[in-house]
Amino acid sequence: MKKRIVTCALVAALAPAGMLLATSGTALAQTLPLSRTVTPAIEGFHVEKVPRLEQGAALHFQVYGTQNATVSVSIDGATRAVQMQETEPGQYSGSYVIGNHDRLQASSPVTAEMRLGSQVATTVLRDGLVRGDTAQGQAQEPVRQLASKDANVASAAPGAAPPPPPRTTERPRVARYCTSCGIVEKVEIVREATGSARPLASDVQAAQRYRVTVRMNTTEATQAVEFDNNPGYRKGDRVRVNDGVLSLDRE
Repeated sequence: MKKRIVTCALVAALAPAGMLLATSGTALAQTLPLSRTVTPAIEGFHVEKVPRLEQGAALHFQVYGTQNATVSVSIDGATRAVQMQETEPGQYSGSYVIGNHDRLQASSPVTAEMRLGSQVATTVLRDGLVRGDTAQGQAQEPVRQLASKDANVASAAPGAAPPPPPRTTERPRVARYCTSCGIVEKVEIVREATGSARPLASDVQAAQRYRVTVRMNTTEATQAVEFDNNPGYRKGDRVRVNDGVLSLDRE
């Protein structure tokens, strides 16, 4: 009888502790956050095409997708990859200036890679690099053939009105966010000081340089690029500045 009383008392004393331990475990499980693995996803990949793949031409790329990722663009035939910068949440921008060692083609494959931790997502650019490339011409060929057939029918009917021009559908253009674009603010001649008090005419001509000052569109800051000869730019020209290389903005 005495052993039963002692056992009941021990159970009654340990019961609150067991309930407290179970309650604490439940509360701890509720407060710990569930770990989630974010998988990178590329939602868009675009390029601003150039008229020709020549030295000094700049290719500007835009990648859209998961935020806070590491994004790069590789071009087949290029000597290096483009490290993209996240200019806005989920929007990455980068440029590539063609050098004399690059061997790019209008149909060169271009691949975007988005890395987030150990997860990697890739996609291939569908468009070419040159405006008016072969793929675009093939896409418009059925429209031209249809227009020629309509013209033959109209010419066969005397007094018929000429057919209307074929309607073409343009893709919606992506809003430009060009960090390298600007406008020529001024073009001036800079004369460097010579060592002699009365320099010769040839020395004066050799010391003469041209300075082109460009005001950037996004920051309103100015950049100055100097040339040994007259570059041909005028005030008001729309240009791009990439790694000290100045080129006309044809977009």
